[in-house]
Amino acid sequence: MRLIPRSALPHLALIVCAIVACDGVAAREIRIPWKINESAAQRLAAEGDNSATGLEYFDYDSNSGSFFVYNGLTKPPAEGSFGFFAVNPWTGDVWNLWGCQRLSTPALRKSQAAIRRHFTREELKQYARLRRLKPECIFGD
Repeated sequence: MRLIPRSALPHLALIVCAIVACDGVAAREIRIPWKINESAAQRLAAEGDNSATGLEYFDYDSNSGSFFVYNGLTKPPAEGSFGFFAVNPWTGDVWNLWGCQRLSTPALRKSQAAIRRHFTREELKQYARLRRLKPECIFGD
């Protein structure tokens, strides 16, 4: 049986403390509250699409994991969909699920800047991580 030398114990204690501290950081990452609700996400999806389509044509589909998902319905008398959109509830990033593209328009960027101003200093440390989250995309033939 091999024992750890006494000279290594302070280093081992430091490593254990670092692991415990990092575990606390990971737990805090999960607890950041959503910065937008369903109606704000619907407005952001419409801003990201950058069309003249009204909010009423962005039908809430489901809360797919960590994203609000909307089905862009075509205006009557046409039938069908012009796309599926996912909205990040923390950052307001809007994704077109057909092709998996993050959308960006002047109106959307302005709204996202307003959302970011609601982050606390501690939450801003997690902003880049939250922004890297991607929805589950739909790839067509």
